[in-house]
Amino acid sequence: MSEEPDYSSLPLEERLVHKVWKVRLEAYEETRTQIESSRNENDVCFQNFNSHPELFKQIVTDSNVVAQESGLKLLVNYLQFGGTASIANRLKSAGAIPAICKKGLTSSRKNTKDFAIELLLLFVELSKDVNSVIEDILPLLTDRLPKLVAGSVNALAVIVNNYGCQVVSPKPIIPYLAKLFAHADKNVRAETTQLTVELYKWMGDALVKILLQELKPVQQKDLSKAFEAVKDAPEQKRYTRSQQLEIKRREEEEAAAAAATVSASTVTKDDMDIDMVDSESSIRANAVAFDPFDLAEPVDVLSKFPVDLDERIGSAKWKDRKEVLDEVLESLNSVVKVVPTADYTHFFRIIAKCMKDANIQVVENAANSAEIVIKGLQGSFPKYKHILLMPMVERTKEKKASVATALENALTAIFDATSLSDILEESIAGMKLKVPQNKIAAASFLQKCLVSSKIPPTSAEVDSIMEIGVKLLGESQEPIRQASTEMIGTLMKITGERELKSFLEKIDANRKSKIQAFFEKVDVNSKLGSSSGPSQRSGSFQPAASVTRATRPPSQVGEKKLTSGGARRLVPTSSSIPSKRGATSPVKRSDDVPKVSALGRGLTARSLASSHVPAPAHPAPTRASHDNSLSEEDRAELNELRKEKEKWLDDRARESQRLQQVETENATLKLELNQLKSTADNYVRDHNNSLLMIQQKETQISRLNNDLEDAKQKIRFLEQEIEMMNLQQKPPSFEPKTAASVGTPEKQRSRITSGELSSGVKRLSIGGDIFKESPYNKSSSISNRITSPSRMSTITNTFKDSSTSVSSELDTSDDWKRAAEVTSQLKARIEKMKARSRMGQPL
Repeated sequence: MSEEPDYSSLPLEERLVHKVWKVRLEAYEETRTQIESSRNENDVCFQNFNSHPELFKQIVTDSNVVAQESGLKLLVNYLQFGGTASIANRLKSAGAIPAICKKGLTSSRKNTKDFAIELLLLFVELSKDVNSVIEDILPLLTDRLPKLVAGSVNALAVIVNNYGCQVVSPKPIIPYLAKLFAHADKNVRAETTQLTVELYKWMGDALVKILLQELKPVQQKDLSKAFEAVKDAPEQKRYTRSQQLEIKRREEEEAAAAAATVSASTVTKDDMDIDMVDSESSIRANAVAFDPFDLAEPVDVLSKFPVDLDERIGSAKWKDRKEVLDEVLESLNSVVKVVPTADYTHFFRIIAKCMKDANIQVVENAANSAEIVIKGLQGSFPKYKHILLMPMVERTKEKKASVATALENALTAIFDATSLSDILEESIAGMKLKVPQNKIAAASFLQKCLVSSKIPPTSAEVDSIMEIGVKLLGESQEPIRQASTEMIGTLMKITGERELKSFLEKIDANRKSKIQAFFEKVDVNSKLGSSSGPSQRSGSFQPAASVTRATRPPSQVGEKKLTSGGARRLVPTSSSIPSKRGATSPVKRSDDVPKVSALGRGLTARSLASSHVPAPAHPAPTRASHDNSLSEEDRAELNELRKEKEKWLDDRARESQRLQQVETENATLKLELNQLKSTADNYVRDHNNSLLMIQQKETQISRLNNDLEDAKQKIRFLEQEIEMMNLQQKPPSFEPKTAASVGTPEKQRSRITSGELSSGVKRLSIGGDIFKESPYNKSSSISNRITSPSRMSTITNTFKDSSTSVSSELDTSDDWKRAAEVTSQLKARIEKMKARSRMGQPL
């Protein structure tokens, strides 16, 4: 048996594409080892793939399963250690993505499938346009092979699970889901369910409205159960290469800012760990929020409403009003986004009118319908707010749970589409109504708006809220007082205790303690600023954060707050905020710094002007040594920086709100532009169609004119034929003979010889045939005889002579027999002549 040849002497490029699979396997492993030990992405071992992108596809489609698995592992290492956006684009152009799906995802080996999915994840990570990777996978969802379809769906689910809908747009995927749920293969349906659940984590109810209407009831039920199991908020597990670079850049900036603002002696290891973790949190916070609303296509809901809506909504029967609103609600059930350019004034006026309806079912249906349209309009709704908000606030007097919930959801939708300032006036007006339920509902609604608002109220708005809030605290009913307590506690969380201190001076201690308790547990999304000054009381209005601050030195509390949350971002981004100086050594200023007691309330809780501190009631030895490390100037500067930081944060929140409004307007204008373009295209199409129709009509007219000319010519021809037939069929005139001209019978007999009789009979027979022949006879001999005038004259004369001879002979009573014989001879002659003319023989 001969030994196997040694292929190790061949160049690596040849061994990578060698026909023997073992040679390829060794080349794959050798290349992978080189890549793992490479210094950077410019190493020599990457050049084979960089210069020959088709080699990537050849390795993916290796015919040997063992070599293919090793090759896919090699390619994973290649993209991890040497992959860039430009390389990923070249490989996608060479058809790498479909090859990975067709040969890797359909493999029977688990490792091969895992490597194939990892390759797809790396392509998503490296690509600048992530959707281009998804677009290469989507055509495979309609493949005939169920195994390939199921593998592709699974790959999409893994991609969405790792990168989320902030990176991977679900818009091109959603149209395929209904068809995949109807697939004959159960594995495809199972993988589609998993993909749908991953999309639901990010899209929520928007996906339910878009998708569930197209599925079977059984599938809807199964999906609903799967959706109920989704509880955790979605989170991006892997970052793209651009996001990784951004995290690294921010970490470097944060480290530099921390080194510039905090002394090395006061920064602990825990603080540095927090700084490093905050960079990823800021990436998540500053990422563009995924909004399922952007995926939906706008629907013209006004055209779906019943034609007789106005008539039936004004009916005296409540069933008619309820039924028409049921139809409206049914037409809106699957709507996510409505056309923002349409005029909804009349619709919202109908809803506002229904808010005063005596039947609560009408009110509930109207509120549910309004909620859907408001959510569909979003940024385009504020211009209709004045029509709808106050009637809904007034109707919150209803106590039935379903109606109250419908009204609450509609009011929440109004706030989400507007702002705190837009709903404040109507909310305060609702708290001034006489019905207790109105006061409770209005106060609760405003409290929820304060919690959700990202922009704090202005000083004038705070005054108006506190004025009505304090008034409600004196109401006789506890639910009203409790609703006002929660509203004031939420407002205090936004403004701080000091801002509301003057409003609560006349409030009893028990109610203050309840406000304080709610203040400590409520969470808000906005802050007016740090305005809590030194408290004059020892009990009630102690900030909840003071307990935590007492466990850490002031230098760590104050400076760490600026470093991790505010100054770290302020220093590199805003030049208007002065940079903080380094901490001054307490030894140099030991004479100027007064002795402080063991009790400390933190930097913001002490007066900066007075050097005398009251005796401590509760010693806190852990803070005393650190208070001496800050001079009065440093404290003042620290407080100034905090105020400027809060001011900057407020400005940034307002600018973000303005930016969102501008983006909403831009989106609306773009939608209008697209609609105008569509309308213009329709006009151009209609114009072209009109031109084509005109050309067709002109062609038809031309054809009709030609037919008319042909008809006229045919009419003229027929008229000529009729005229000729009339001439041919006109009977000859017989000239009567006088008695004198007729001779004696003997003379007449002598004239009519047998030859003359035969000649006359022949001529007479020809003339008779002429009158009996059709005008369309094509015989040339007969036609010539007919058309010749001399011939016609001869025939006529002969006919006259023959008729005269025959008549004279018939007049004689002696020759009846002879006349009968002549007549029979004539008839026989005529029949022979007709037979010959039919056979076409010449006479």
